[in-house]
Amino acid sequence: MAHIEVEEHVVRCHDSTWTYLRAGEGPSVIWLHGLWGEPGWELHHQRLAEQCTVYAPALPGYHGSSFPQWMVDCEDAATLLIDFLDTLRLERPILIGHSLGGWIAAEAAVFRPDHLAGVALIAPLGIARDWTQAPNIFYYDPVALPELFFADPAHAAARRYVPPPREWDERFLHNREASMRLTFQPYLHSRRLKERVRFVEAPALVVWGEQDKILGVEHAREWQMRLPCAEVALIQGAGHFPHVEQPEACLPILMKFLRTLSTKEAAAR
Repeated sequence: MAHIEVEEHVVRCHDSTWTYLRAGEGPSVIWLHGLWGEPGWELHHQRLAEQCTVYAPALPGYHGSSFPQWMVDCEDAATLLIDFLDTLRLERPILIGHSLGGWIAAEAAVFRPDHLAGVALIAPLGIARDWTQAPNIFYYDPVALPELFFADPAHAAARRYVPPPREWDERFLHNREASMRLTFQPYLHSRRLKERVRFVEAPALVVWGEQDKILGVEHAREWQMRLPCAEVALIQGAGHFPHVEQPEACLPILMKFLRTLSTKEAAAR
């Protein structure tokens, strides 16, 4: 694997502050992490940075990024994301969002339908067929949480993404609090997003782990039905983190999608 230098930045955007990692060269890809944040620069960032310029921001309230007092939900977070994109002057970037990040990416794609080259949603929150059937991750036995998020709770990455309570440090607790503030009311979904995603003009890819216990795999088809231009990829042997649990199956699908978008963008110039 080629060495790629990773830079850490802080930028002021309107009334919020964002921290982000940046690496690679090529089309601009914004990676939006899921619930409880990202442990650091991960394999999926590295693989993408071999072909693209990857920006991996900490979402509002996570690891150095501010949580404005007026922000109450993911729709508000999407407006801050648009501020972030505008501040960096990124021309037609591609959004890749996992879980919570997928929800915020979808909201941003609704607000700026002509601003994005594409959007990839990995097990996105935001649309729930029946939210009452989703496990309450904030009141669930914390020791058993890996069983909810991973098809194989013994996977090497499970402890880093969903650590046992005795390893909950200040960073993890801040990230968990931000997750709760953004997703708890209403729980894991928006009452409006499912009716608005029809306005997304960018090509979309929806990726789902077949053993996702947070929102079941049937939600992949729900998103495909509601998005105007979307393809779906289901990942065997994966739960809510398919790109982490099955990277050799998931990441080539993402890379193929990015190459297709780049070809389209080049042809349109």
